[in-house]
Amino acid sequence: MFTKKNTASFIKAAALGVAVASLTACGIDAPKSEIAYAEATIQSARNVDANRYAGVELERAKGKLHQAKTAMKEGENEKALRLADEATATASLAQAKAEAGKAKTAETQMQESLDMLKTQLK
Repeated sequence: MFTKKNTASFIKAAALGVAVASLTACGIDAPKSEIAYAEATIQSARNVDANRYAGVELERAKGKLHQAKTAMKEGENEKALRLADEATATASLAQAKAEAGKAKTAETQMQESLDMLKTQLK
């Protein structure tokens, strides 16, 4: 029933299964640098006043970072990596929204000053 070819294929498949199981058990390293990068991105967002202009996004990023840290402590490194990346992306969005909000405020102030000057010149 078992031919030499079938036996060799079975051994190869078994070896592949053992290798995949070993790699899955090892998983990935703890995403410490990704979490540190997410923290730095959140701090950068705070520095450009994201609390004022993008508070929802900033809070969401902080929540994702907290979840990433918790997942890493529990040994769920893949989940922690994904959450750290999500925290970084959300913090970057908060930073961009804050910078856009600041630019819009500056534009409004400049327009008001221009309108005031036009009124004074009449």
